[in-house]
Amino acid sequence: MAKTHDTEKSPEITFGAGDEPGVGYTQASIDETSTDEELLAYTIDPVEERRLLRRLDSFIAPMVSILYLISFLDRSNIGSASTGGMLEDLNSPLNGLSVATSVFYATYVTFEPFWTTIVKVVRPQRLLPVVTIVWGGVVLANGFIQNYGSLIGLRLGLGLLESALTPCLFLYLTFCYLRNELALRTSYLFVSAAIAGVVGGLIAAGFLKMDGVAGLEGWRWLYIIEGAITIAIGIISYFFIANSPQTAWYLSPRQRLLTRVRTVQSRQYNGEDVFSWVEVRKAFTEPLILVSGLMQLGFDVTLYGASTFFVVIVRGFGYSTINSQLLTAPIYAWAAIVYMCCAYIADRTNNIRFWLILSTALVTCVGYIILLAVKESTGAKLFACFLVATGVYTSVGLNVSWNSANIAGVRKRSTGIGVQQTIGNCGGIIAGQIYRKVDSPLYRLGHAVSLSSMAWGIGWMLVYLFIVKRRNAAKLAMTEEEKEQQDRDGVTGDRHWSFKYVF
Repeated sequence: MAKTHDTEKSPEITFGAGDEPGVGYTQASIDETSTDEELLAYTIDPVEERRLLRRLDSFIAPMVSILYLISFLDRSNIGSASTGGMLEDLNSPLNGLSVATSVFYATYVTFEPFWTTIVKVVRPQRLLPVVTIVWGGVVLANGFIQNYGSLIGLRLGLGLLESALTPCLFLYLTFCYLRNELALRTSYLFVSAAIAGVVGGLIAAGFLKMDGVAGLEGWRWLYIIEGAITIAIGIISYFFIANSPQTAWYLSPRQRLLTRVRTVQSRQYNGEDVFSWVEVRKAFTEPLILVSGLMQLGFDVTLYGASTFFVVIVRGFGYSTINSQLLTAPIYAWAAIVYMCCAYIADRTNNIRFWLILSTALVTCVGYIILLAVKESTGAKLFACFLVATGVYTSVGLNVSWNSANIAGVRKRSTGIGVQQTIGNCGGIIAGQIYRKVDSPLYRLGHAVSLSSMAWGIGWMLVYLFIVKRRNAAKLAMTEEEKEQQDRDGVTGDRHWSFKYVF
């Protein structure tokens, strides 16, 4: 039973705007002095919890979405810049676009586990704005380069800095939301990536028309303006990113108390908030994380291949540079709609992630088959691009939230997210090498490898499903004596008998 405190001994938690409880709520049941045991026994009023989630979403969703959107714009605008003549102006080699795309991921995948391991120490409010501001400067500098070697150097630096954002944002969401709330919130990031494809093409089309303004090529204006925008967003983000919900200025005292209740009640999922090399080692030796990473590797090849080269692929159908930019916008919009719907369903229906990923991934496979089979019909090939887009974001995004939901312990999860992303983002290196100018306009190698990679991801997903079902079955079959022995042995996290894996 939760204790009712004497108001003369305990500070009263007042209600702010929108904090009013639902029917049957007892205001004095908990306060700031309540112990963890009392918070553990407390039941949050559903009406009040929904208001809390709406408040979190209203601040967290826009900021993480904008940060992820600009990160995707800044890494993928090289495709748009190349259509605007950048490679010719820099005297790039024939495979210059492929190499420049791939080297970004060389540093990107190397440093992801590092950033997720230190983010709790450095604090998100410091780390994320700083790296955003610095990488904005790197993007802006691209507008003034004079040779291909400078492009490569800046791409390596951009990969190093951006490697902090994506895995740290995934981890940050687990600080703020329960695991059955993650799929929809993670979708904000990947929908932003799809929106980046929509607005990126439109923005690029406009900037490329600035060719000759102030004596600069259009592709230089693309980098200069986008870099300046990134720097501005990085500065603004400092005021919107809280280190945790318990310190968020935009929550009322009552709402911050409720976030503490949620943290205490999800402690089995989050574990102790102290650094532990034991938990870090667990992440590197956890089969589920490794399998999830291998799954992500296949999905990421298709994602990065599509997001970076869609405009190049469409241009190969015979359209002009500007029209190819405009035609990719509805393709990305379709990808965003599909993924948002799937994420919404995933959070509200238990154990359906596998089927959502499988069904959309198979549609993507059909799209690549059509691209490989059809040579002349432009309409059929454009339709195939929509089919390809159906599963590329859904498969990657739902797998990220799936991995996060099945790792218990904040330190194991923070490292585990970094490990999964490191393995998966090697797909960016592969994607950068498979769409080659010499294969234009059919790009058969790129489509064939992307198709095979999606099939690879589906295969590892079957392995993942087998493992989680076997582990859940083993836990259900445990006797009371075995459960008590686990408790005596100090087994914690996702290996504890009470933890159920989702699929």
